[in-house]
Amino acid sequence: MPDSARIADPSPRPQLVDAPLTRAADLHIGRVQDLGFVHDPHGYDALRLLDADDWAVLHAADGLSARQLAHRLGAGDPVRVSRLRDRATRLLAQGYLVAPDVPRPSDPKPPDRVFNTWVHLTNACNLDCPYCYIAKDAHHMGEDVLGRVLDALESTARSGQADRVHVRFAGGEPMLRFARMRTFYDEARDRCARHGVRFSAAVITNGTVVPPGAAEWLREHDVDVSVSIDGVGPAQDAMRPVVGGGSSFARLQAGLDAYQAAGITPYALVTVGDSNLEAMPELVRWLMGRNLAFRLSLVRDLEWGAGLLDDRHGAGRALSIERHTQDEPGLLTGAPLRRVQRVMAEVYDTIEQTLVQRHAEGRPVQPSIRTTHRFCDLELWRPLGPKACGAASTYLAVGHDGKFSACQAALHHPDTQVLTVDNLFDQASGQVQFDHAFARTQGNAECNRCTHKANCAGGCPLLLYRRAGDVEGRSPYCEVFRTVIPRMLRAAALELLLAESASTGVAAPGESPHAA
Repeated sequence: MPDSARIADPSPRPQLVDAPLTRAADLHIGRVQDLGFVHDPHGYDALRLLDADDWAVLHAADGLSARQLAHRLGAGDPVRVSRLRDRATRLLAQGYLVAPDVPRPSDPKPPDRVFNTWVHLTNACNLDCPYCYIAKDAHHMGEDVLGRVLDALESTARSGQADRVHVRFAGGEPMLRFARMRTFYDEARDRCARHGVRFSAAVITNGTVVPPGAAEWLREHDVDVSVSIDGVGPAQDAMRPVVGGGSSFARLQAGLDAYQAAGITPYALVTVGDSNLEAMPELVRWLMGRNLAFRLSLVRDLEWGAGLLDDRHGAGRALSIERHTQDEPGLLTGAPLRRVQRVMAEVYDTIEQTLVQRHAEGRPVQPSIRTTHRFCDLELWRPLGPKACGAASTYLAVGHDGKFSACQAALHHPDTQVLTVDNLFDQASGQVQFDHAFARTQGNAECNRCTHKANCAGGCPLLLYRRAGDVEGRSPYCEVFRTVIPRMLRAAALELLLAESASTGVAAPGESPHAA
């Protein structure tokens, strides 16, 4: 069966054949189209399809050795006994089964050491999204601040702590400052190259501003493009209104056409709130129809931490430094939770239906759902550490005024520090805006016993901090995550199954993508 764990099948060795086997902790085991699959949240790209023999071995492993399992399940058939023994040793080597003194698989391709810098080019924007945390005005990042950022990037490259330095150009609407972005990019790339460090960049845009030649330049310089999209037609226009009137969706479509005509496939960033929740299945179908990868993010009130799914929370409010500090910050529960769960079920039904339809038409889904789709801060294909992002360790955001924060959503809050020309790793870890590095030290009982903890880490640390003053609690969207993770895994397993069917010419088992 296809296996995304990237571990070669082992030849049976005595220590593998005779070691007592048990299932690894926190495995998610499910079925899709009458075939089993397993996911190891502590593994690396560790999703595997299971045939009947794999399924039997995985469920029978309860202290028996591979040899004992094979003889018990093989019922005296020497061929099947040999096959089952091999399956057990393979599942052990891949980390789905565990045994004393047998090491778990490590990341076969350790990630680069990367420092990420959010460069806030401008506060100006041609849209007026009510949930945006940026106070819009005409201020831009000046040459003096850009020069200081360049010096800090070079110090980081010189330090030997990074293999790659990555910059995200953002705003406001960063494409309003495209000329300055180009100049900065060229200089940053050259400075990093002097020290043997790679430089990469991305732009986060609303997709409605594409200056002449911009798409071609971005493609030639391999700059990733992420576009914010919140709905199709009126849903987009309501969530992301144009300053002065008009349709943001019409302008967005023109922008996407320009990018895709230039050979760029933008990544779609979708904010999901109360106003556009029911529009999500239609949007997902539309995105997949345009071959766009996408991330769905539940709207976060990062000012007060109080509102849940409140996409109008920014309208008419002055910026505040107050935090929501009730003793037990509530989770999304009751009717609002059931509403989100129902719509998300429809979203993942839509994804699975599209996968099956494309397979029936002989067309693969591009880009891959399994490798590109994200939901909020979840990470399914590698274990997260004590937090869901690199804030205050391998990431910082620099505002237009040259002050930095552990997170771009807190650039306008007190206690931001003036960026110096020193190593960015040191500046990030030495930030004083928050009283810790957003990393959990103990967690909480509910999270610590959750099978999804390695892929969740409590969600957005700033949201947790705003709600309770620390990051040890549960994400207010915890129950949504518990609903969505199994659906994401099933969609990924379905994609693996259909890809195998396409490559072998053997029909996939079952007719419905919704098999229990």
